[in-house]
Amino acid sequence: ADRANAQWLAASEKDHYEHRLVTEDIAQRVGELCSRLQVPERPSLISTAALWHLSTRIEGELASADIDALQLACRLHPTPAVCGYPTERARQLIRFVEPFERGLFTGMVGWCDAQGNGEWVVTIRCGTFSGQRVRLFAGAGIVEASSPDSEWNEVQTKLGTMLRACGLDH
Repeated sequence: ADRANAQWLAASEKDHYEHRLVTEDIAQRVGELCSRLQVPERPSLISTAALWHLSTRIEGELASADIDALQLACRLHPTPAVCGYPTERARQLIRFVEPFERGLFTGMVGWCDAQGNGEWVVTIRCGTFSGQRVRLFAGAGIVEASSPDSEWNEVQTKLGTMLRACGLDH
């Protein structure tokens, strides 16, 4: 079943399209600051205990030593993975259709040293804790070819992973 899931994701045009929207946006935003940028044509697969994911490792060399890893990460946030694409139109739509304020819906986790080196990842799932109460957030990338049932199942899987991380049964 695990191998079948990996093969299904590797062949999924919908998921590759969704992933490409994010990688192309990141490459465009970062590319403006780089003298060299390497973006693989196709993503690779990475696995977690619960899900397979498409992954693209983007590597580059900054054109100026005045830019550090934190500044670069801030330039990328929010990515289309958490806000939609095109970003500003998606933000407007979210404000119009969502009946709540997202608050700490997403962010970045990483590090930056005194020389400006660092590594950052976008957090696409999060939660808040207040006393004995936990509030979890997870979303799905919706594109034209999305299936509501499939997207709902994906969100439930993501939330299940977070519930287990909190020591709670799904």
